[in-house]
Amino acid sequence: MQSIIILGQIDKTREKTTEILITNKISKFDAQTFTSEKTIGIPDIRNLQKNIFLKPLRSDKKAVILDAFLGITVDAQNAFLKILEEPPASTIILILVVSLDFILPTVLSRCTLIDLSRTKEFSKEINQEYLTLLQSIIEGKENPLVVAQNNSKDRETALQFLENLIIAAENNINNNYRLGSTLKKLQKTYTVIKSTNVNIRFSLENLFLNL
Repeated sequence: MQSIIILGQIDKTREKTTEILITNKISKFDAQTFTSEKTIGIPDIRNLQKNIFLKPLRSDKKAVILDAFLGITVDAQNAFLKILEEPPASTIILILVVSLDFILPTVLSRCTLIDLSRTKEFSKEINQEYLTLLQSIIEGKENPLVVAQNNSKDRETALQFLENLIIAAENNINNNYRLGSTLKKLQKTYTVIKSTNVNIRFSLENLFLNL
């Protein structure tokens, strides 16, 4: 997971950015922020591209942080697609936004989304419960078909269950970057179930069998 969109209030997204830098042991010398007093455009992306392939100075990895709180143009996003999909191995890309309204689906599909705008908060016990369940599904310790059956009674039940798994993954992604691909799959299935008339149980089975 190297390309990340962090959604939420400005102060919260910056706090999460700091957490990610600390977890990855990235020094301030290897964290470069690109910002603009207006909507991010192609010149801003080109400036970022000139710097993204530079090697870290004092850390094993470096971070490129794009403050896109005022938005980012369609042309700029299209110019950014290839790097989002295949960033340098030593680089983590963080895009900070307060809304997804202006983000293209092609950009979202190439990034892991950390949604800090959710109002639900877990206790440590509940967080650990869902994290343990998620890891058990991934490791094959839980029967994915049974988990799908137990949580597909109706759309509301399925969405609630998926949201809980998503929040648990987001809460722990700093310490386990393998959760990045899992989080993207959870979010994709959540969106499909919420916005279409897909077979709920089949969608959950397909998800859990492929985590």
